[in-house]
Amino acid sequence: MFTKFNIANFELENRSVRSATDTATCDISTGIPEQKFYNFYESLARGHVGLIIQEHTFVSLRGHAGHKQLGIHTDQMIQYHQKANDLMRAANDKIRICCQLAHAGPNGGAANKLQINEATAADFQEVVQQFKEAAVRAKKAGYDCVQIHSGHSYLLSQMISDFYNKRIDEYRASDFKLLRDVLEAVRTVDIPVGVKLQCDDFIEGHTMNAASACKIISALKFDFVEVTGGGYGAPPAKYSTIRAGKDQYYYRHVIQALKAQNLLDKQPVIVTGGFENVEDAQKAFADGVPLVGYSRKFLRNDQFLIDGDPKKCIRCNQCVNAIFKGQYAHCPISEREKQK
Repeated sequence: MFTKFNIANFELENRSVRSATDTATCDISTGIPEQKFYNFYESLARGHVGLIIQEHTFVSLRGHAGHKQLGIHTDQMIQYHQKANDLMRAANDKIRICCQLAHAGPNGGAANKLQINEATAADFQEVVQQFKEAAVRAKKAGYDCVQIHSGHSYLLSQMISDFYNKRIDEYRASDFKLLRDVLEAVRTVDIPVGVKLQCDDFIEGHTMNAASACKIISALKFDFVEVTGGGYGAPPAKYSTIRAGKDQYYYRHVIQALKAQNLLDKQPVIVTGGFENVEDAQKAFADGVPLVGYSRKFLRNDQFLIDGDPKKCIRCNQCVNAIFKGQYAHCPISEREKQK
């Protein structure tokens, strides 16, 4: 865990990743960060995580997820992202920071949300342009890289899944054209580009699954790939995007499939999900994965990498459930401990 690693043109202090996790600390209408946002990321940087992937950030109002989500949809937003990046780098000059670019698609909160099976080619071309413009803003704001969000049954994730995507034209699921077009457009910005890739919908008899993930990773050139899965909410997926309980190393079957096709060496791979502590990560490292991500763990204790990990995350999901109650993401167990 605590050895250096290179992604594209930059070096990570260690092999830990803070996987993008919504904090719901931005204005619900504008996407402008509140003070809690800055406080959280400044503290997180002090914990010496190798790479911070910020929360999913909407590239257009039509792609807004419908809660207190961060935005990067206009040039006005550059200043707020730059402020956060400057605070993090002042707290830790070795920190590397990634902006996750997202479009919620059918799972958005907009009245005119984009429905993938009714959308036109012009709709998709507009989305491609919005991702490109957001990447330009991210570069101007000083990010080290960007990550395209193609997971969790948001727009790009649904487009590569034959459960959701029923199109028979060039945008059919098996050809992953929209994801390819977004990648090619963002590539022109001259900033390292990764992807959070849906690798298993956990829906019986359908893609997305490990085999189709291997096909995408074989065909497209990303600077790094983070494997993910599950659906937005549970049904019809076996697992939602955030699991409760004690499952460990959620996506080992995906890693094994990538390894069997020699795709772990094609680009750096991040695996997130089911790791409670540094010791758990050793299982993934033993499989040849170079980078391990944590999500809820950093809400429980953003300093766990350097303080000996005294606070255990029990994965009760109270932290993320707070978002759907109009609150910010936080660990109530940790807060009660601080009050004692």
